[in-house]
Amino acid sequence: MRVSRLSGVTTALAAAFALAVAACGTPPTKVPTPVDRLALASEPVTDARFATAVNDLLMSPPNTPERKARLGGVLSRQLARAASRFDQRRPEAGTAAVRGGLTLAQTGELTAEALGPDAAKALTGAALEYSRRGDEGRARAVYELLHQVLPEAQRGDTRGHLDALKAWLQGTTSGGPMQAAGSLESAAVARRMLEPTAQARSEATSYATAWLAQSYEVRRVFRERRVQPEREEAIEALRALGTGPTVLAAIHLRDGDAVGALGAIDKAEARGIARQDLLGSLERVAERAEPAAWLGLLRALRAPPRDAEDAPQDADLLRTVTFCVAREAYRLDPSVPEVAGVVAEGLVELGMPDAAPAALTAAVRAHPEPSILSGAISITLLAMLRAAELEDLTLARHTFQAAVPLLAIADDPKLARQASPNAARARAMMGELEVRDGHLKEAEELFTAASHHEATGAILLALARIDAHTNRAESASTRVQAALTKEDTLRDPGLRGEALLFHADLLRQQGNREGARAVYRRALQDLARVRADSEGELRARVERLLARVLDRFGDATGAERALDRAFEAGAHDKKQAAATVGQQVARALLRRDLRLAQAGLNRGAAAKLEREDLVYYALWTRLLERESKQPTDGLAEKLLAQTEGDPRWIGKVAAFGLGKLPAADLLQAAATPAQRAEAFFYGAMERRLRGDTKAVEEGLRKTLDQGGLDLMEVGLARDLLSDDKGVLGGPPPDVGLP
Repeated sequence: MRVSRLSGVTTALAAAFALAVAACGTPPTKVPTPVDRLALASEPVTDARFATAVNDLLMSPPNTPERKARLGGVLSRQLARAASRFDQRRPEAGTAAVRGGLTLAQTGELTAEALGPDAAKALTGAALEYSRRGDEGRARAVYELLHQVLPEAQRGDTRGHLDALKAWLQGTTSGGPMQAAGSLESAAVARRMLEPTAQARSEATSYATAWLAQSYEVRRVFRERRVQPEREEAIEALRALGTGPTVLAAIHLRDGDAVGALGAIDKAEARGIARQDLLGSLERVAERAEPAAWLGLLRALRAPPRDAEDAPQDADLLRTVTFCVAREAYRLDPSVPEVAGVVAEGLVELGMPDAAPAALTAAVRAHPEPSILSGAISITLLAMLRAAELEDLTLARHTFQAAVPLLAIADDPKLARQASPNAARARAMMGELEVRDGHLKEAEELFTAASHHEATGAILLALARIDAHTNRAESASTRVQAALTKEDTLRDPGLRGEALLFHADLLRQQGNREGARAVYRRALQDLARVRADSEGELRARVERLLARVLDRFGDATGAERALDRAFEAGAHDKKQAAATVGQQVARALLRRDLRLAQAGLNRGAAAKLEREDLVYYALWTRLLERESKQPTDGLAEKLLAQTEGDPRWIGKVAAFGLGKLPAADLLQAAATPAQRAEAFFYGAMERRLRGDTKAVEEGLRKTLDQGGLDLMEVGLARDLLSDDKGVLGGPPPDVGLP
C-alpha cells in the first residue's frame, strides 16, 4: 500500500489554475493541410498516438472524409478505454470516457463502425451507471445508441429499457404543469448534450420550447390576474425565463450551429428575454464564423450567471456547450490561449487527459509568456493527476509525453524564473508517479532533470529517498541536508518534518545513534512547536509525524495519542483519515498488537474509508488474527470478502488475505515493481505465521530489493529487518504534548 507523497512536490496545484484569457491581437494561424492527410487519418489510433489523433480531429475540416476517418479512429479508441474503466470497476471514469467520446461527435456522424468493437460494452456500462444515478436523460441517450450498435437479435433488452424510460418520464412528473415541463426539458436536453442525433436535437428543441411557453403562461397569469404561483412552480418558471434562450441556443451549438440557435430562439419568441450579449455573439457567428466571432460567443457563454442560472442541469449544459463552441474556435485558430485553455480543460473533464497538453501547444508557442505558460502547465498537472487517480501510469506517461513540447518552451531560463508552476514541477510530479509504481530509474531521471532547473527541498528529498533505497547513503545524506535549507522546506512544517525524520532514520541505519537522537529531538521540538498553530490537513500531517518520531523514542502511548489527535483533525478528509488509520494499523502489525489493529480497522470502517485503503488494513489485521488464533469480530474477513472479486490488484490482495490465493500466485499476478514488493512482503508475513524465520528474512530482503519506495510494506520490512525494529529508545524530550 502506498504512502502518498504527492503533496510534497505538487502542493501548489491546489491553488487556482486558470489559463490567461487576455485577448491576443495576432492574426489567425493558417494550418496547412498535406495531400496525404486522409491516408494518415485512416491509420489505427493507439493509446500512444491518442493525443495527436485527438488534436488532428479537432483541427479537421467539418463534413469531410478526413474528419470522418479521424473521428472513427479516436472514438473507437476512446470507447475501448471506457470499456476498460468499467472492467476495472471505475464507473465514474467509464462514464466520463463515454461522454468524452460522444461529445467529440456532431449530429449525424455516429455510425456503428465509428463507435468501434468495444462500443457495446462501454455503452452498456454507461447506461447502467446513468440509470443507477437516476439520470434518465443521459441513460436514454446511451440506450438509444446501444440499440443502434447491437445486432437485431440482442435489441430486446434495450428496447425494454427505452420504453420504460419514456413511460417513466411521461407518467411520473410531479408538481404542477411548470415543473412537469421543466422535468421533460431537463431530461431531453441532457439526452441531447450526450447523444449527437437529429432525433435528440429535435426532441430537446420541442421540450425546451414547450417549457418556455409554459413559463410565459405563468408570467401572463401573474401579470393579468395577480395570481401568485406555488413556490416550486415559480422557481421553475424563473429558471425558464432566465435560461430558456441559452438552453435553446445550446441545443444547436452542440453542433456549432449558430444559425439554428437563432432560429430556435426566434421560433420560441424568446428574443425579448435572451441576453443581449449572447444574441449579438450568435448573430456575429451566423454572419461570419471566424475565430474572433467564436471567441466572443465563448465569452458570452462563460459570463457570470444570473441568480436564476444556478441550476445544476444548466451548469452541466454550459460546460458541454462551451467546450463545443471552443472546439469550433480552436479548429480555426488553435493559438488563442483562452480557447486552447477551455478545450484542454474540457478534454481532462471528458476522460481524455492525455490529449490536453497537445491542445495547448500552439497557444504557448504563439504566446511564450509566463502567465500563458503557467496556465498550460497547470492544466497539464491536472491532467496527470487525473491519470494518477485512475492508477494508470501508462496514461500519465502519455500525458507527460504530450507535454514535452510545452516543457521545451518552458525550459527557457527567463520563462522558467517567472512561470509558476513551471516545467520542473511537471517533471517532479511525473517522477512521483513513477515512484508510486516502483520505477525508480525513470523517477530519478525526472527528479534530476527537475532539480537542474529548480532544486526545491521536495525534489531533493525525493532524490535522497531514491539514493537511500539504492544504497547510496552518502549521497542521500548530502541531499537531505541540502533539502532542509530550501525555501519550501523552511515554509512547510510537514515537508520539514518528513526531511528531518528521514535524515534521522538514515543516521540510525548507519549506526550513528547519537546523531540520529539529536535529529529526532530536533524534529520533535519543531513539530510540537507548529502543531498548536496548525489545523485541518496540516495538523493531521504534523500529528502523524509526531507519532512516528515518538515511536522512534519508544513512546508507544504518546504515539497513539498523537494518532488520535491526527484522526480528529482530519476526520472530515478521507485521505487524511486513511493515512492516519493506515499508520495505526501498520504499527500494530510491526508490534504484533492485535487490539490496536482491530481498533484501527473499526475506526476506518466507521469512517467509510475507500475500499482501496480498507482492504490493506483488513489484511494486516487478518494476519495478526491468524497469528494470535484468538476469536475475532469478523470485520477483517468481511471487508476482504467484499473486495475479493475486484479485477484489479486489490482483488488479488483480498483473495490472498482470505487464504484463497497462494503467495506464489500473488507474486505471479504482480505487474509492477511496487506490486512485486507487496507480494514478497505478504509472502514473508505468511511464513512468519509458520515460524520460518529464515524464509521471513529472505522475503523481507526481497521486498527491499524491489522499487516500492513509497510502500508502507517497504517501511515495515526495513523496520522488521533492523536490530532495533525501528526504535532508538528514549525517553523523548518533554516538549509539552497533550
